[in-house]
Amino acid sequence: MRTTVFFLLATTLLTACAYKNKEADLVVRNARIITMDGRDTVATAMAIKDGRILELGAEYQVLNRYRAKKVYDAGTRVIYPGFIDGHCHFLGYGLNKQKVDLSGAKSWAEVLRRVEAHAKAHPGTGWLLGRGWDQNLWPDKANPVNDSLDVLFPDRPVLLQRIDGHAAVVNQAALDSAGLNAQSTIAGGLMEKRGGKLTGLLMDNAVGVFQKIFNDADEATKRKALLDAQRDCLAAGLTMVCDAGLDAGTIALMRRMEEEGALKIRIYAMLADDSANFSRYESGPVIGDRLIVRAVKCYADGALGSRGALLIKPYSDDPAAGHGLQLSSREHFLNVAKWCKDHGFQMATHCIGDSANRLLLGVYGEVLGGTNDLRWRIEHAQCMDPADFQLFGQYNIIPSVQPTHATSDMRWAIERLGPERLANAYANKRLMQQNGMVALGTDFPVEGIDPLKTFYAAVVRKNADGIPTGGFQMQDALSRQDALRGMSLWNAMATFTEKEVGSLEPGKRADFVVLDRDLATTPGPELPQAKVVATFINGEQLYGN
Repeated sequence: MRTTVFFLLATTLLTACAYKNKEADLVVRNARIITMDGRDTVATAMAIKDGRILELGAEYQVLNRYRAKKVYDAGTRVIYPGFIDGHCHFLGYGLNKQKVDLSGAKSWAEVLRRVEAHAKAHPGTGWLLGRGWDQNLWPDKANPVNDSLDVLFPDRPVLLQRIDGHAAVVNQAALDSAGLNAQSTIAGGLMEKRGGKLTGLLMDNAVGVFQKIFNDADEATKRKALLDAQRDCLAAGLTMVCDAGLDAGTIALMRRMEEEGALKIRIYAMLADDSANFSRYESGPVIGDRLIVRAVKCYADGALGSRGALLIKPYSDDPAAGHGLQLSSREHFLNVAKWCKDHGFQMATHCIGDSANRLLLGVYGEVLGGTNDLRWRIEHAQCMDPADFQLFGQYNIIPSVQPTHATSDMRWAIERLGPERLANAYANKRLMQQNGMVALGTDFPVEGIDPLKTFYAAVVRKNADGIPTGGFQMQDALSRQDALRGMSLWNAMATFTEKEVGSLEPGKRADFVVLDRDLATTPGPELPQAKVVATFINGEQLYGN
C-alpha cells in the first residue's frame, strides 16, 4: 500500500515538473483577459513564445505549466486584443507633426498668427505647410481667401489644408509654382474665383495638384514621420493601422524600415489610385510579417464639411453649391474595380455623400456579381439613401466607418443635409446589420488618434464635452461588444488577417493592450477617463512601464 501511494505521489510530482518545464518567452498573469474569441472566454493568464500565444487559462494552470524568461504582472487590469484602426492616414499623421498645427483655431486671424510664428521659427524659402483649419469653428463660418497670405508671404509658397484634407487655401506663390490661373480647369476639383481671379481656395482634385509635395518628401522626413506616428499609435493602444492611400515609394520605405526592425506596428497599406502604383504591383498583393499591401484606395467624392461630398439633391444650406463633386468618372472606377478583381486586390473607396455611395455600390455590384468573399469596402459610408443600405449585404461589402465623425459633424451636419437626410447619416448600426460586421477607425489626423474615443463615440454617441445629453441619433449606436469587435476582430476580417490577429487565442499573434478599466462595465460618463497602460506586439512590450 505504501509503495502504491509513493508511486502515485512520485508520478504526480514528475508530471507537475514536466508541465513546469514548458518554455515560454513571456507569461502574463494577474489579469482579466478579454479574448474576443467568439465564446466570451475570459482568462487570467497567458503564455507566449516566438510572438504567438501558446495558452490562455486560469493563472494556476498557466504558471504551473510554463517556465518563462519574463513575467508581466497586469495588476488585475483588463487586457484586450490589440486595437486596430480600420481607416487612418498613418504617414500623413506623422508628416502633419512637421507642419503648422491649425486644429482648433477659432478664426482665420488665429490661423495667420500660427503660420507667422511657424515661419519665424523655420525661416527660408521652402514651402510653408499647415493643416487643421475648420471654418465651421469661426464666427462667420466663411471659407478663407489668400489676400492676407499674399501680403505676409509674397515669395514663399504656402499651402494650408482644411482639417479633412479635401480643401486648402494657397497663396499666389503656390498657385504660380503649380502653373494655376483663372483659366485653369481641373476635373473633380474646384478653384474659387471672385472678380475673375482665383481666391486661393481649392477643393478636392485641385488640392491634389499639390500631392507631389508630400509624395516627394525626402527619406529622412518620411522616416521621422513614420516613427513619430508609430510612437503615438503605440501609446494609444494601436497594434495595427490601415493607411488609406499610399504611393509605392512610401510603401517601399515602410518595407525597409520593417526589415530593419524600426517599424514594428502592423500596417495594412492601401495603394493610392494611380497607374504608377498599380504597375508596381502587377504580380499581386504582398503579404509580409507586419506590412501587408492588398488594397487600393479610391476617392468617389469630397467631404461634407467643405461641401464636396456628392449628394443626390443639392446642399440644404447652400443650394448654389450644387450637389458636391464626383472626383472620377464611373468608367474610371469600373476599370479600377476590374483591375483589383483580376489582380487579387481589395477595393476600398471613400464615399461620403448618398450619391457617391450609390455610385460605388453600383460599380462594386457590377464587378462582384453577387455573394463573394473579396471583402471590398466602402470607406465612411457617411450619408446613405435608405434604399441603398441593402446593397452592402447583397454584395458582401464591408462598411468602414469612423464613429467620431458623427460627434464632430453633428453641430453643422443638419445644416448641410437637412433633417430628412441626416436621419440616414452616420448609421453605424444599420450598416453593421447588413453583413453582421463593421470596421471601425478614426480617420486620423482628420479626427484624433485615440481608439478609446472611437469606442465612446460608437457606444455613447457624444462628443468630448458630453453633448448631446441623450446621445446623437442613438438608434444607430453600437453595443459595447460590437464596438470592441469593430476595433479588433472585425477589423482583422476587413484586412484578411483574422487568422493572425483580432482576438487572443492559441496560435495567434500576441498583440494586446492593457487598460486601466473594463470598457464593458465602466459607466458611460467615465469612459473618457480610460487609459492605456501598456501595448504589446508579438509579445514584445512597446509602450508602458
